[in-house]
Amino acid sequence: MMDDSSMIFSGQAPIIVFVFLVLFELLTPSILLDFNDGQPAEPEQLGHTGAHDSPELLCNLPAGNDVRRYELVAQAADWEIAPDHIIQIWTFNGSVPGPTICARVGDRLEITLTNRLSTIASFHAHGLAFDSDSDGTFLSNSFVPPGGSRTYYFEALPDSVGTWAYHDSVAELDKEPFLHGLTIPESGEGIERGMYGAIIVVDGTEEPVDHEVLLLLGDVGPEVTRKGSFEVINGRVAPLTPEITLVEGEKVRFRIINVGPNDAHDFYVSGHVLENDHNSQVIDGVTTTDEMWSVSLGSLTFGDWLMTAGEAGEYSYACSVSGHIEAGMQGRLKVIPGDE
Repeated sequence: MMDDSSMIFSGQAPIIVFVFLVLFELLTPSILLDFNDGQPAEPEQLGHTGAHDSPELLCNLPAGNDVRRYELVAQAADWEIAPDHIIQIWTFNGSVPGPTICARVGDRLEITLTNRLSTIASFHAHGLAFDSDSDGTFLSNSFVPPGGSRTYYFEALPDSVGTWAYHDSVAELDKEPFLHGLTIPESGEGIERGMYGAIIVVDGTEEPVDHEVLLLLGDVGPEVTRKGSFEVINGRVAPLTPEITLVEGEKVRFRIINVGPNDAHDFYVSGHVLENDHNSQVIDGVTTTDEMWSVSLGSLTFGDWLMTAGEAGEYSYACSVSGHIEAGMQGRLKVIPGDE
């Protein structure tokens, strides 16, 4: 039989764990949490980064079905969102975006989330089939408490083919009273602080390409940046956004996600035509303004777009929504001659 002191300690254990995680997150040196290593961030290099004999795909899965298992850790990180501007964010596995999750139609997926944050966290998937206990929402009670772990179960169906987002749905910095039926934790804060990534589902009928490029567009408000609103691509603003290199005539599939959580975006590549990989809609970045000239992406929408690299030269990709280029949502695309 436990004595009174043991019973008291047992009842306070969840509170003690929570307080410990808060202090650990606030006081632990960055090096122990895989934070920024002090080296200035460099633009991510995508596309043709070296010689290759086969297509460079984001998800190069063998034929046949499988149970695919992924391990994610919700953790804080220091992140250079703009040159010399480092903020603390929340992540899946220490980076923005988190790891890309790959599946083939017919696969089952098991995603295990371990939570090292001082707030509840969750994994919510778009595009996959799941039961309510894998929804990753507060009302379905499918979140992970601080210090806990949970496995979510999904299935890739025929209508899952394409590019989808996954994200947290419950994390928030400042707790608000929960009134059943009236309020839920803010679902967008985890996204704004960096807790998102891509799910790619293939079925083997995809049009052949030389490269695939994944770009996740998002907005980060002043409560996170402490320096105004930023419009980010893969978690950073220009000139730290990805630099894309292609060889003349190479075909690329852009897998584009607007993770939000608030703003709508569009996407274009100067001097190039984009064609929707699923419905053949054509977007021409050099046509007149009364025609469609950019990919439109509302919050938490996605798309796969094909493009053939034009003549060698320097180009840009960007969002043309008013103010978004100035807030950082643009990048460089270079086309090099075929003999390089």
